[in-house]
Amino acid sequence: MYRERKLIDQQIGDVTGDGFPDVVSLTGANPFPDTPLVDQVVLTIKDGKDHQEVSFALPGSSGYNPTLYLGHFTSQNVNEILIRTDSGGSGGITYDFLYSYDQQNLRLLFDNESFTNAFTYTVKYLDYYQAEIRNETLNKTYIVNLLYKGKEYLSEIYNTDGKLIEPISGYVNAPGGVYPIDYQRDGINELLVYQRVVGRYNADGLGVLSTPLQWRSDGFVPMYQTLCIY
Repeated sequence: MYRERKLIDQQIGDVTGDGFPDVVSLTGANPFPDTPLVDQVVLTIKDGKDHQEVSFALPGSSGYNPTLYLGHFTSQNVNEILIRTDSGGSGGITYDFLYSYDQQNLRLLFDNESFTNAFTYTVKYLDYYQAEIRNETLNKTYIVNLLYKGKEYLSEIYNTDGKLIEPISGYVNAPGGVYPIDYQRDGINELLVYQRVVGRYNADGLGVLSTPLQWRSDGFVPMYQTLCIY
């Protein structure tokens, strides 16, 4: 049974572009009193000029610790609304949505699912203690030296001559973090997206893909992509 709805986060900024600061709020309900899970998330915008309120149910934003961020992503004239929520799963995946608000309507500018579906990856282990991560969409390949994993790890995968015992494939997780950052220092944020690359199982990390996205005309496009080893 749901408890009473509660205020989760609230930020003030001009999201209508009329020069008046608006009040943007997230509310939700807690389906399980003993957990911090938040469900039935609702976004409410109170117009700073006429004080009229408009609310939107946000399917897909339920999870842990939903937060709001208001910032410039498409221009310096208006703030967009970034909503970020932890999934709570072992994969560390987050649910991230960026909206613009105009004439009492929300427009979705970014979401994890669309970003994930925009790229095709292959992850496979190679002979001689290496793994290949390939972004087929961007035609970009990363080679990871696996010697840092240690002898015990490598002995489970490779023969003594360095050849694979059997073929092994990995995968790239959905985003585990989306962060606003002003790379160009022009007052307009880019979106920095992190994704874990994993090998045989989710705890077997091979690295983290970092993809900064910049708004261009009517959508976000990658500026570049890098792979960090940890």
